[in-house]
Amino acid sequence: MRQVHSPLDHQSRLSPAPAFRFHQVVHLLSGDPLGQICESPVQFEERAAFGPVTGNLPDSNPAKWLSDQLVRVASATHGQSIGHRPILVPAPLAALAHSNTAVACDAAIRRTSLCQQEICLEFADAAFAGGVTDYVSRVGLLRRHGFRIAIDMRRSWQTPMNDALRLLVDTIRIDARAIDTNPDLVEIVEVADASGILIVAEHAHWRDGEYLADLGIHAASRPKADA
Repeated sequence: MRQVHSPLDHQSRLSPAPAFRFHQVVHLLSGDPLGQICESPVQFEERAAFGPVTGNLPDSNPAKWLSDQLVRVASATHGQSIGHRPILVPAPLAALAHSNTAVACDAAIRRTSLCQQEICLEFADAAFAGGVTDYVSRVGLLRRHGFRIAIDMRRSWQTPMNDALRLLVDTIRIDARAIDTNPDLVEIVEVADASGILIVAEHAHWRDGEYLADLGIHAASRPKADA
């Protein structure tokens, strides 16, 4: 049995934690909890740097940034119920290309009370724009370490869902408002649902639960009630 350290042990050595916000993912028909989404006001790509760069600073390393972020998330969610798992955590595009991301994230989670399966790392659709083949091995490595994988398709949906990637992706996030006007997105949803991938819609209405379920969309984040 591996030793589990409190997330506070490592948290104390990190920079101040951002103010995370968590939104529950629910089943659109039953209302049952299916996990939660973590939102952070600070993203790796958005940080400003001042002065000359001297060496490979830890803060410029996307693998270390993401692994530290997971420790912060673990600390913020410590003691939550099983209904709040998995936790979908947005990850920077650069982390997917970094050779040390899987190992660094695995080591970080082992220092917390979470398991790897309780984390779903979400990469933007743009991460796969250059060709899925280039990243299947990276995604596969994260999966072999136990992490779940998600693709954020709320703004674009150019990732070709080939056989290799469908076996590795657990969740896709979309904008429900784009469904009626984008047949390409509808096709992606149908293929993903047939492959057992959970589709999470934003800007969905409870009243549209059955319609969305027919398309293959069974979950939502912050679904809206009728006015």
